[in-house]
Amino acid sequence: MFSRPKPGESEADLLHFQNQFLAARASPAVKIVKKADKRKGEEGSTDAETPPLQDSKDVVMLDDFPDVLPALTPAPPKKSKVKSACVHFEDDDPEERLESHDRHITAVFSKIIERDTSGVAVAMPVPTGDPFPRTFHRSEIQSEVKVGSERKSIFAQKMAARRASEKAAAAPSAAECLEIRSAASDALDPEGSAGKTQLPSVRGDKAGDFLTSRQPCLITGEGLGNQNSEQEAQAIHKENLEKLRSMSEEEILQERERLLSQLDSSLVAFLKSRHGGNKGQSKELKMEQTRPEKCLGSHPVAQPGVGSYLSMQESSLGESVMKEENKNVKMTDDDLPVKPRKEWIHMDNVEFEKLEWMKDLPSSQQKKTKKGMQARFSLKGELIPADADLPTHLGLHHHGEEAERAGYSLQELFHLSRSQVIQQRTLALQVLGHIVQKARAGEFVSSLKGSILRLLLDAGFLFLLRFSLDDSVENVMAASVGALRALLVSLDDEKYLDWTFSWYQGMAAFPFVPNNEEEEEEEEEELNGIQKSQDKKIKDENKPDPDVARYDVVKGLLKTRIQHRLRYILEVVRPVPSVVLDILHILTHIARHSTEACSQLLDCPRLIETIVREFLPTQWDPQVAEPGRLLTSLHGVACATAMKFVRVLASGGRNATARLLNQFEMKSRLSRFIAEDPLDLPLPREEAIKLNTEAFRLWAVAAGYGQACDLYRDLYPVLVRILQSLPKLLSSCCEKSPMIELSVQRAAAVVTLLIQVIQTAGYTAELQAKLSSSEDSEQIPPPPVEWNQVSGLRPFLETSLKKFLQEIPQTETWHTLQPLTTAYVIYLGVYYRACSQQPSVNPIDCLEELERLTSEMLQPLLSQPDVQSMWDLLRPCSALCNPLSCSPAPESVSSIASLSCAGGKPPLSLVGSKSPFPFLTALLFLINSITHIHKGLTSKYSAVLGFQGLKDYLHQSWQAGPPSVTPSSAWILRHEYHLQYFVLALAQRTASTCPDYTQHASLHHCVAMALLSRLLPGSEYLAYEVLLDLAFNPEFLP
Repeated sequence: MFSRPKPGESEADLLHFQNQFLAARASPAVKIVKKADKRKGEEGSTDAETPPLQDSKDVVMLDDFPDVLPALTPAPPKKSKVKSACVHFEDDDPEERLESHDRHITAVFSKIIERDTSGVAVAMPVPTGDPFPRTFHRSEIQSEVKVGSERKSIFAQKMAARRASEKAAAAPSAAECLEIRSAASDALDPEGSAGKTQLPSVRGDKAGDFLTSRQPCLITGEGLGNQNSEQEAQAIHKENLEKLRSMSEEEILQERERLLSQLDSSLVAFLKSRHGGNKGQSKELKMEQTRPEKCLGSHPVAQPGVGSYLSMQESSLGESVMKEENKNVKMTDDDLPVKPRKEWIHMDNVEFEKLEWMKDLPSSQQKKTKKGMQARFSLKGELIPADADLPTHLGLHHHGEEAERAGYSLQELFHLSRSQVIQQRTLALQVLGHIVQKARAGEFVSSLKGSILRLLLDAGFLFLLRFSLDDSVENVMAASVGALRALLVSLDDEKYLDWTFSWYQGMAAFPFVPNNEEEEEEEEEELNGIQKSQDKKIKDENKPDPDVARYDVVKGLLKTRIQHRLRYILEVVRPVPSVVLDILHILTHIARHSTEACSQLLDCPRLIETIVREFLPTQWDPQVAEPGRLLTSLHGVACATAMKFVRVLASGGRNATARLLNQFEMKSRLSRFIAEDPLDLPLPREEAIKLNTEAFRLWAVAAGYGQACDLYRDLYPVLVRILQSLPKLLSSCCEKSPMIELSVQRAAAVVTLLIQVIQTAGYTAELQAKLSSSEDSEQIPPPPVEWNQVSGLRPFLETSLKKFLQEIPQTETWHTLQPLTTAYVIYLGVYYRACSQQPSVNPIDCLEELERLTSEMLQPLLSQPDVQSMWDLLRPCSALCNPLSCSPAPESVSSIASLSCAGGKPPLSLVGSKSPFPFLTALLFLINSITHIHKGLTSKYSAVLGFQGLKDYLHQSWQAGPPSVTPSSAWILRHEYHLQYFVLALAQRTASTCPDYTQHASLHHCVAMALLSRLLPGSEYLAYEVLLDLAFNPEFLP
């Protein structure tokens, strides 16, 4: 029994064990046999005792296993389904057919074609006496010559020094240099004009280097592929020199401009870089030329213009070289804050270029140059001046380029936003968001050239934010949401849209669709509108996301399914309140885009459910209303911004409103937030008033579609209580309460709701009669509100209106109460127009009420001097007379629709605080309603057309050209066109009753024709009325 080898035994012990085993002739535990070859039958299986050294294959035999595999039952042969379908020819080679279809990477590598090296000279290695190449030691670097001022490794410095020494050994002598210069001069001047012109000194003239060089700077001839490539290149070079000699300086400059205009800019940059790459050779030639100064002397030159042209062409290169040389100043030990010592390990040879980062930053000095400098921003998004000297502890110097300047460029912020460090990504996105917000406010208009927003969007800023939204880190998501809100949403635009909600037709949805979407918008006119929209939708679905976002950012974001990601953040991540508000603002802006955008938001799974459940609950913790309490989470607390988003979403159409009220249970939310007084809601007072106001606005939008009118019966006592408290606003205006503006907006929203309910109730009798007389089941059912239910509120509003009109002489009070007064006047116009159509109302009683209203309220109002001065303000506040008032903002881009209200509108503008347009439009609407019902009162209102301020405004408005159509101008002009239409409608009625009207006919005809040509999409009903009664009215013709 032999023991196994153990650890620690040497090779001699193993040999000793082997000899013992062989001497004992013991049988091995494993037998090595030769396996039978199946191709030769069973002949090879008998030789099982073949010695191992004579066997060609070793097989390990195990017990209980047969030597040969058992025979298997042969399976039926497989039939190929493709073989019969393929057509093969007799001369086809299967191997070639397989090779032609080979797509493996080895097929690419197997077809490598070598470059032709027949014309390349082969340099034999230099023989040395040493058996191996001599080794290089780091200590020898000090004795070598360093070529070039740029940073190089030790190996590169060694190789450069070796090439320099080889070139110095092969340099021609002074006599050869003289012969070369003479030969070049003779080639340039074969007629022997050597005595007429003198060659300038080559020491300072680069043109001389070019004209007298033996070899061309760019052409080498390697691509010719023959033995005479160098001779061909030399011949081309000589022909170029002769061509330049025959041209004047002006011709050379013209030819240069022509070539630069035809060549690609990248090719020109490449040629200049090749020329700059030969600077080392030109420096060596300069050394040779300046060393034997007497060997050059004075030689004939070609045309003087050639030299001046070439020197001008290379001046920029020379300046760049000088700048580069000034940068690379040699460092010493004094420049380092820590002096290296020899006893430190590996510091016996100090490489100063690697320690350059330890130097102190150079002082930032403003460069006196006409060229623009790179913009750098602070961490708050503020533009840092170029000469600002800020301390380094502020964290504004962590960048490589222009290290002495504080701040970060946009390129560096983009690079930082993709960092693997979470804090760096978050900081970069926050800074970019601050920059975008300040850019939209117009803070960089006078300091920067170009548009920052357009530059960022072209660089992919939108999709950078979209990718950052998908980050798993909450801080990165919050920063990207804030930057996206700064890019899309303008809080000033939202403020003015809320301000104009109670104007005439102010609650109509205004789509934020860019007007110049793409050049392919001009489609065939034969297609109808439905087919055009379907074809355009198919095109947008097939386009990539960046192409869609290039002309419409909101549509591009919807194509990336941003609403699903925002829903996930609200529902799962549950961020802090500021991020929630930013997301709601983004969703509101998307909902203002178009009806299609509203549909996509409604179809997003669990988006509306999450917003209604989390931010519009019916119950929440009352502790959030405690003063000074910090709100850590907005989930589970009622939010006015969420109610505003639902209201804007409902403005997308009747279907969207019905889904919100029924599917998402918004009707119960309306009852909850309207029935309770804002002061009793467990919320901060300002937030409670805003929430109540948005609830009334949502109800007004729904009532305009004939929906949610059943709530009117349930909440009638609440409405009466609110209307009774409205006169108290006069005393609040005198006290100048900070909440007075919010209270006026709430009161105006209540009156706007009553206007919509009045309009809906006015059609109840008509719809009821149609439903009872017709057996058609598709008739529209009448709304659940009748005229006798809404007519009883008019005395409350008329009484309040009389009190408010008395405050017109008080300028400050009037400007505060003007939105509510405007809503009152519109209510009266809608009420009397609907009242005249009711079968249950006595027409004589209605006419008597109109006469009383005219004599007691409107005629005294029109005679007031303050009201007459309002007509004089039409021209200063008009957008037609002042096109710059609705011009787009400096940082506006065509792909993001904006109303250009950043920073607020001037007081003397159409939507400014001193604008008379909303009140005068409502007043003209009321006058037209009265004269439409009672034509006998027309003569009492004819004096309106004689106001000098109105005539001056109309005269200048039709003569001035309309401003360019932008989202801002379309929004503003829509309100101005309403006023012009009511003036023309009053003129049309006055022309048939008043004989003195002829003096205004010519003016009103010009205004009617100008208005017809300027009406925008969405005002088709106005175009119909103008064409029907005004544009071609014979009484308007002069």
